[in-house]
Amino acid sequence: MGEDHSNTPDSSKSGMRSLPPSYSTPPPGRRNKLTQRKKKKAKKPGTQLVIAGVSIASLLEYIGIFAGAIVIAFVAQAFLIKPFQIPSESMVPTIDPGDRILINRLSYRFGPVQRGDIIVFKSPMNPDVDFVKRVIAVGGETIEVKRGTVLVNGEPQVENYLNGADISNFPLTSIPEGNVFVMGDNRGDSGDARFWNPHWLPEENILGKAFATYWPPGRIGTFN
Repeated sequence: MGEDHSNTPDSSKSGMRSLPPSYSTPPPGRRNKLTQRKKKKAKKPGTQLVIAGVSIASLLEYIGIFAGAIVIAFVAQAFLIKPFQIPSESMVPTIDPGDRILINRLSYRFGPVQRGDIIVFKSPMNPDVDFVKRVIAVGGETIEVKRGTVLVNGEPQVENYLNGADISNFPLTSIPEGNVFVMGDNRGDSGDARFWNPHWLPEENILGKAFATYWPPGRIGTFN
């Protein structure tokens, strides 16, 4: 007699998927490990490169900030405030050799040069050299020095900032418009407009007005 298959479940009728003959169910421990691997792969975020404990995104941000600071400093020096180191004794005692000062590059864009201003400028004798001096007379005025006394438009000037007595002389000279006459506060050791030819400085040579000393710490302060 043939075998009776009437009680054998038919996978096609029951809706169950038939497994290939080679398939074998992994043991429970193996199944847990496989499941955990799948979860880790599903939850793993995008790969982020890290150098010395700093991510590339953070590193680029720092580089951007640093580059921005350099640009700001460059723009500030070119158009706003510029540091300048004093190389000589010509402005003693107001400014000592080695002092570091700040100059305002916008001062004369909004107002005229005035008597008493301390300015940094390109030497009319050598444009590659920068000087710092005090404005004694401006365009349209006359300047004269008699035994150390400065006369502007014939009026004696009070100069409490001078370094000691001065007995020099300078002949009466008219300053053309658009120019200034400058001298150092240390009159006995200052190569200023008294020794130039012509005896004045074009305003276009002025780099800015000095307004403060920022180094050394013991000399920090502003100029009158």
